[in-house]
Amino acid sequence: MRVFKYLFFALLFLVIAFYAYGFFFLEDKVQVSRSITIDRPAKMVFKTVNSMHTFNQWSPWAKLDPDASYQYEGPEKGVGSKMSWSGNKEVGSGHQTIIESVPYERIKAELYFDGQGDDPAWATYQIKAMGDSTEVSWIFDADFKGDILGRYFGMMMDGMLGPQYELGLQNLKTLVEAKPVYDFSGFSIENVSSQNVLYITASGNTNDDLSGVIGEAYGKITAFMAANDINFGGMPLAITRSWENSVWEFDAAIPVDLTSIEGETGEIQLGQTYAGKAVKYIQKGSYDQGEASYALLDAYIAENELQRNGNPWEVYANDPETVPETEILTYIYQPIK
Repeated sequence: MRVFKYLFFALLFLVIAFYAYGFFFLEDKVQVSRSITIDRPAKMVFKTVNSMHTFNQWSPWAKLDPDASYQYEGPEKGVGSKMSWSGNKEVGSGHQTIIESVPYERIKAELYFDGQGDDPAWATYQIKAMGDSTEVSWIFDADFKGDILGRYFGMMMDGMLGPQYELGLQNLKTLVEAKPVYDFSGFSIENVSSQNVLYITASGNTNDDLSGVIGEAYGKITAFMAANDINFGGMPLAITRSWENSVWEFDAAIPVDLTSIEGETGEIQLGQTYAGKAVKYIQKGSYDQGEASYALLDAYIAENELQRNGNPWEVYANDPETVPETEILTYIYQPIK
């Protein structure tokens, strides 16, 4: 009996010591943090992280359970973007929602893990611009609010979660650095005024040389202007109507200082160009760059989350017969909302 008595008091002492150490020496609040440098601008990193709907593109847990189920709610990006998951023992189940989103600086998500109480944890992504590179810190915070067992669990948190955060950040780095970096130095957003133009609708296959089609259309307009003593009100332009299956339908147009025309005009019509906000891109050099320039325009609109508001047009800002090919200027405009 004496042995059992000693064992009882020894066990009691251990339990008291266990709780006393947890109460007096362990912290309620636990933080795990890992960082990485990504060789891309902060804007690109922010756009990738600022969505729970695309979290699994770089999540360290996505491959741990290929059969896990995911559900997405709220907006695709920013505050309210939410992901719920349910998987095996390694993945668990729960949900996380973006509750704070400061462009190019910080994103904070609130996490709830099923079976681990009603209190949330938080994941913060600190984004620090460093020129063309970005330092990203992934920070996990939890508050056990006096839960002694939770405090002991918190002691192991860095060893359990830290390696996963390192893997996730490496996945993020690989994902973002695989995306192209564009030179948007030739772009601006402007408010443009409407112009009166004489125009002819024409079309041609972009796989062929369109110079003949374009030249013929402008030739008809300039001949009409000369016959009717109409002055140029600006440089020639081409307004896209459609561009499908390599067929470009466009209005070849020349600005004029008139508000009406009388008599027989044939194919020639008088109209007005778009007025309002537009993206402007200055293309310098050969007209053969057109396809690449429009691809760059698409990338600029996507990068800046702009919405189109009509068809684009081109202004041929100088005469290719009077300047070297390298100095040819084409202004490409895309109306936006």
